[in-house]
Amino acid sequence: MSESLQPKKSKKTAVVIGILCAIIIFCIIAGGVFMYMASTDNIYKGISVGKVDLSGKTKSQAIRELAKAYDIKDINVRVNCEGTEFDIYGSAFSLKADYEATADKALSYGKDENIFSKTINMIKLLQNKANIDLIISGDYNVLQYAINEKLGEKVTDVEQHRVEFGEDELIVFNGKKGRLAPAQKLLDLISKAAMEDKLSEVISLNIEDALPDPIDIDEFIKEYNREAKDAFVTEKGEEIVITPEVVGVELDAEKAREILKKNVNSTEGYRIPAKLTQPEVTAAQLEAEYLDTIIGTYSTDYSTSSANRKANIHLASSKINGISLNPGEVFSFNNVVGPRTSGAGYKIAHVYSGGKVIDGIGGGICQVSSTLYNAAVLADLEIAYRTNHSMPVSYVPLGRDATVSYGSIDFKIKNNKETPVKIEIIGNGSTLTVNIYGRGKYLKEISVESVITGYIPFGTVEIKDDTMYEGESRVEEAGSNGTKVETYKIIKENGEVVSRKLLAKSSYTPISKEIRVGTKKKEVPPLEEKEDTTVSAEVQTPPPQTVPSDANIEIEQSVLSSAEEN
Repeated sequence: MSESLQPKKSKKTAVVIGILCAIIIFCIIAGGVFMYMASTDNIYKGISVGKVDLSGKTKSQAIRELAKAYDIKDINVRVNCEGTEFDIYGSAFSLKADYEATADKALSYGKDENIFSKTINMIKLLQNKANIDLIISGDYNVLQYAINEKLGEKVTDVEQHRVEFGEDELIVFNGKKGRLAPAQKLLDLISKAAMEDKLSEVISLNIEDALPDPIDIDEFIKEYNREAKDAFVTEKGEEIVITPEVVGVELDAEKAREILKKNVNSTEGYRIPAKLTQPEVTAAQLEAEYLDTIIGTYSTDYSTSSANRKANIHLASSKINGISLNPGEVFSFNNVVGPRTSGAGYKIAHVYSGGKVIDGIGGGICQVSSTLYNAAVLADLEIAYRTNHSMPVSYVPLGRDATVSYGSIDFKIKNNKETPVKIEIIGNGSTLTVNIYGRGKYLKEISVESVITGYIPFGTVEIKDDTMYEGESRVEEAGSNGTKVETYKIIKENGEVVSRKLLAKSSYTPISKEIRVGTKKKEVPPLEEKEDTTVSAEVQTPPPQTVPSDANIEIEQSVLSSAEEN
């Protein structure tokens, strides 16, 4: 009996093996097909941008579809941030729907380097579709600065930790958290509004906590346990580099670690004992040979400034005065000047905020950065980063200002010479002068020209006021158009123009017209009870007379009319 069953078992086993082989072959073929599909240069199926399905599209096809669906010419939005409303004019921040970047994002979605991961991601998209945002691009830093300015004291910049040298100690100040309405969050909200065709509606933006970077204790101890080093000169052909001196610091590592841990939440400066060693040769001693000529100079007037504003200008200038830059080195205004706080010595003076001039900490700092900017341009240094104010300033022409805001907007200069340059700032209480020193061979005949290229129309905002009656209105702000400016740097040799290059494009935002409109309901006085004059009218009626029928009508109308007027 067992022998008769053996052929049946063998046949059944063969069938099972055949089925398994077929399944394996099918899986291999299917896997190969999926892997081939996953390696496509097209966008995976299941990916869309809002209402636009980009499944299987090439990059160029995706760009065309996005541009057709979201044909956005101007991005102008009204923003409400915790009760403060303001306008964002896209042209002032180069805001635009970036179809190419969005297509690139869609094209790369799910495409990891590993072919197996690509395949898995592609299969997942068949079940769970992905909807990505339309990318809105623009000058992020300028937008962040504008948001901060509009919100005024509602936002505060993040402060990173800093270290100062004492006589026999390091003085450490922990970073401080800030409160910001992130520009990137606003761009995301604009993207959402664009995809939902709601750019005309008010966008709600929230203020969020922004935390400083924590102190890395191991890196701190490594950085501040070092030997003193003298400054020295390195010559590479025509290029001269001065390596600055290093102050020697000797710490008790365990003691420093203990103090740092203990003061991790400290809001005041704290001290770490240290032995400091001063170098014998300083960079200042080596610079004299290479800094023999003023290659760029510029002055601005601050004679009418308040005492506090002058104090801020002098404090910021003192931090910059005497700084040297080696070839290729970049000067950062914010890194050098530091946070503008009362603790750092800055005082309250006029600043721009919300399109208006108000009192704020550090007013006047931007006159220092703007004066330095012009001196650097005239010295033919490279401007690594510069941003104009949101509104024109009085101390420099349009297109020649450089605003700064600690934590968001910096001003940077790069030394593009082969030898060091040095910054000198002189403020005499009336005139602020910045001189750039370098070698005489770098002296050039340079001028700057600003050209107005267009205007940005202002909008109108109604402010509801429940202290004014309905129908009443009052113009709070007349409004003014924004201005677009191009600034050119002109270089001459022997009086002839040899170069005219675009230096910068500046855009000054419009100031909205503000109309205060009353919403208070007018109180309607109660109607007075009217005297019943019927009896008196009858008493005064003359005795019956024979008159024409028309006259009777006139007499009755006269009596009724008199009664209504009482």
